Amino acid sequence: MENQQDIDALHQLSMSLDYDSSENQETFKLPSGRSMTTEQLLLKVISFGTNYSKSVAYYKLSNILSDQNRSSIILSSGESMTKQQLLLKAIEYNPINSYQYNNLGITLSKGESITLNNGQSMTQQQIFLKAIEITSSFPNSYFNLALTLSEGESITLNNGQSMTEQQLYLKAIELDPTNANSYFNLSLDLSDGESITLNNGQSMTEQQLLLKSIECDPTISSFYYYLALTLSEEESVTLINGQSMTENQLYLKSIDCDPTNSDSYYYLATTLSSDETMTLLNGQSMTKQQLLLKSIDCDPTNSCSYNSLAITLSNGESITLHDGQSMTEQQLYLKAIDCDPTNSCSYYYLALTLSIGEPITLNNGRSMTKQQLLFEAIRLDQPETLSMIYKHLGFTLLNNKQTITLPNGEQLSRRQLLQKSRAID
Repeated sequence: MENQQDIDALHQLSMSLDYDSSENQETFKLPSGRSMTTEQLLLKVISFGTNYSKSVAYYKLSNILSDQNRSSIILSSGESMTKQQLLLKAIEYNPINSYQYNNLGITLSKGESITLNNGQSMTQQQIFLKAIEITSSFPNSYFNLALTLSEGESITLNNGQSMTEQQLYLKAIELDPTNANSYFNLSLDLSDGESITLNNGQSMTEQQLLLKSIECDPTISSFYYYLALTLSEEESVTLINGQSMTENQLYLKSIDCDPTNSDSYYYLATTLSSDETMTLLNGQSMTKQQLLLKSIDCDPTNSCSYNSLAITLSNGESITLHDGQSMTEQQLYLKAIDCDPTNSCSYYYLALTLSIGEPITLNNGRSMTKQQLLFEAIRLDQPETLSMIYKHLGFTLLNNKQTITLPNGEQLSRRQLLQKSRAID
């Protein structure tokens, strides 16, 4: 049973709650001497607060679940609620707060819908549109709405304005010039030499957008390795803070920011020769093979890492993955195809391990010969391997009198395939 002084103090504390106030787990001391954490206070507010303070309490409890990676929370009533349910409750008590809609939208997948407590069904897009309608100056809602769009797609805001994915990112930057992810996502839309003009009139290239992303948030791993991908061999780039970094240094920094980022290990491995080692920023020395094994350990679906690891093996050699599984060169290529059936390199490299007419069974049960694997590689048409594919396909023919029909119906002899290979080079 609460004493009256404690009840009065709790009322005062509840009135001080706001959406922008911190939900860090502070400890409050009540007049009776009893202590209470922020979470306990928020749970109490749900029992006796005003509609506004209850809404804030539900919203902040949802943030606590996110921060602490918890799936649910038990209310004073004994009811268990998830983050989604807390946000729905927050919207019920205050249906005109954009933060709540924005955070609810984030809990949904693309195309998914949810029913509000008032019975209204809303898609993820509609929720972000509602957040923008309530507060048109909240940058996160524009950013999150942009994530729901495909390339070239546009969406009409509730005020009738039509906006593309790029325009939504530009709007998010206009409202918050430190919005790192918006600069980064804009950079992904640009090709080499292309630039984009911000809403303030400033023109920025892909590299400049990535540099700005790092300036705004220097802790995000992917910013560094995407910046590294814009560099030529031996080229360096100067960060906005004045620090000069090479391609390798950017990959190392990317790993330092997130030691579980599979792509960072993979790209760093591609810069090394088979007998070369690299020292990570934590002092650990790693070979090319070890970097690729780590990449696979971080993401067992990384097709390119399996291909690159297979290339490091000699004929008949096997290697043990971090999970204890031993794999040969062929098994690694088969796994790469399993992870990404659209990666032409996997079919091409697997074909090179076979003799003419020899079949191999893919992990999906399909049997393919050397020629069929090369056909599949051509069909997937990745320019970096196309020349070599035609060359090796030519070598599967015994003489110039033999011809082969490509997937597009074109019939070519050995000589024509080799000529085609040189033409692409």
